[in-house]
Amino acid sequence: MESNLLQKGLEALSLSPSPEQLGQLETMVDEIMFFNPTYRLVSNTDRDEIIIRHILDSASAVPYFISEGKTEIVDLGTGAGFPGLVLAVFLTSGITLCERMTRRVNFLKGLIPRMGLANVTVDSRSAEDIDRRFDIVTSRAFHPLVDCYSYMSLLKKDGGKIVLYKAGEESINDELRALKAKGCSPTSSILELKVPFLNEKRNLLILD
Repeated sequence: MESNLLQKGLEALSLSPSPEQLGQLETMVDEIMFFNPTYRLVSNTDRDEIIIRHILDSASAVPYFISEGKTEIVDLGTGAGFPGLVLAVFLTSGITLCERMTRRVNFLKGLIPRMGLANVTVDSRSAEDIDRRFDIVTSRAFHPLVDCYSYMSLLKKDGGKIVLYKAGEESINDELRALKAKGCSPTSSILELKVPFLNEKRNLLILD
């Protein structure tokens, strides 16, 4: 049942997952379901909800990341691996998952080899302490922009981008106004995302 939901959702995003990719994502769902009672990884406990609200939500921006070509990506506050592990299934890019909470770090370090992903590493330092620079800094369900823009901007290479999963455009504009009030006005664009089976607004905020 869930395989059909997952496959249909990915195909609705114009992705054509291989059996291996489907298996990797199914493994991710299985592991989250198994460890969630102990590790409290996600608030949703229904399998279909996890697929829709986390897997497909993360995958909704995969076409954008593919269009950027092979890049080095850092995913801040990745939690159970969203969006970073989902992106890693479809991209050849190197992806660093930034997560400070020990139980989630342990979960990720166990999950990555089970998914058979060779392009992912986990960094348990705070974002402010990471001493690398990346082509793309991304996050999903993270802190308000005004609270994290300063260190996000330090993590991106010259010419790099900050790419954030956000909800409605109105709330995005509120965050941009709050950032401007702090004296920061980066060039920004908003890309509408369509998450299959989810009747809620989703957008990608892109800051150059």
